Amino acid sequence: MNSRLLIRAVLLYILLSPSIPMHAAGPICFEDVAECVDTRFAEFWRRNDRHAISGQSGNAARIFGYPIGSARIEAVDGVAVLAQPFERVIMQQPLVNTDPANITLQMTGRERLTQLNRAPTLPAKPPKTVPPDCRLFAETGFTLCGEFRNVWESNGLNLDNERDYTDAERIALFGLPISAVSREPAADGSTNRYLTQWFERARLQIDGVTRQIIVTPLGREVMSNRLNLPPLPRNLGVMVNPATLTAGSTLAARGSGYSHDRWVSVTVFRADGTSVLVAEQVNLTSGGFTETYCYLTPADAIPGIWAIAFDGIDSGRRTIGFFRVVTTGEPNRACPEMITPVPRGR
Repeated sequence: MNSRLLIRAVLLYILLSPSIPMHAAGPICFEDVAECVDTRFAEFWRRNDRHAISGQSGNAARIFGYPIGSARIEAVDGVAVLAQPFERVIMQQPLVNTDPANITLQMTGRERLTQLNRAPTLPAKPPKTVPPDCRLFAETGFTLCGEFRNVWESNGLNLDNERDYTDAERIALFGLPISAVSREPAADGSTNRYLTQWFERARLQIDGVTRQIIVTPLGREVMSNRLNLPPLPRNLGVMVNPATLTAGSTLAARGSGYSHDRWVSVTVFRADGTSVLVAEQVNLTSGGFTETYCYLTPADAIPGIWAIAFDGIDSGRRTIGFFRVVTTGEPNRACPEMITPVPRGR
């Protein structure tokens, strides 16, 4: 790629410096921004705050946008993750492994197109010829050309702390192209239409004022158009009853597959992903099932998706089940019965 074009793309992409974080450790907060970057995503934010090509700081706010919500448990393809939404992206990491190296960005481009009933069939039929300034991605059948290619190749996530960005780092930020360039409504909601290209994790668009390519606020759009009650993650070896309960109610849960353990401990994950050990020892019944454990949720419990996990004292086996806490309805403190047989975990 022409180095002059690369430098130009970087300079175009680097806009005015955003607000400076108010704190250097723990959560990252900003002036005039209601939400903070959660502590568990803060190191990832800091790692990406300096552009790997230009060295310009403030890069994290430019590529991610500011946080628009707090970290919460959610399901992605049935798997539990801890996720935090930002204006342009949604960060996620495995619920039980908060190592910054495990943080990824959700496929917001794919999700938003699905919300718009425009989900592409991939791979698309590639063009017969590819112009010299374009790059074909056989995985999806689409090309990247001109300034859209310049911006895509000039940015990425900092995964290796090296100068420049690799294709793996570019894909980790934007994903692969999943559309051709076309004129679409402006991201600011106006009736004007501008050149736009969709990617698995992003949407790039020519800005009507600056005429520069911007990363549009897909994180905000996706969150605004999700279901009010998103699906629960899949239970793995745990039966819970009920699946939805009012804060202050009691949950019944049982784990399975503990034939080689003397007992299990029980951990509860709150909706914000924080955890608490609620029982050091729960005995086992025949067949490796745990005794029914009754957990009384706090009256002021955070609404959202919660989890209850059983850990084998000898095997180290963990099973986990999920339930939803709501703030409507009357709480039921009585422990419900376990009627359905406990499914075996994987």
